[in-house]
Amino acid sequence: PVQVKVLTITSDADDYANEIVATLQDKGLRAEADTRNEKISYKVREHSVAKVPVQFEVGQREVENRKVAVRRLGSKQQRVEALDDAIDALLKEVETRANQT
Repeated sequence: PVQVKVLTITSDADDYANEIVATLQDKGLRAEADTRNEKISYKVREHSVAKVPVQFEVGQREVENRKVAVRRLGSKQQRVEALDDAIDALLKEVETRANQT
């Protein structure tokens, strides 16, 4: 199952989204990009219903600042973080859960 979906707000962010997915996959996470030409609210709802635990939303502002808006399953709020910080936090969380089993 997918651990992270990278959702684009505009088509300008497609390359950045694919770069993020490649980075996440290099670090051993199961990630996919959703670069379809759909409204962001549609994508968020679709992937929330599919129970994707983490969604990274990227638009023009995030591309310019090398950041991502992080949304977690079950939370209506999102927070904007630097890309490296978001990936590091996600890796620590996955490692912690792996050690608990």
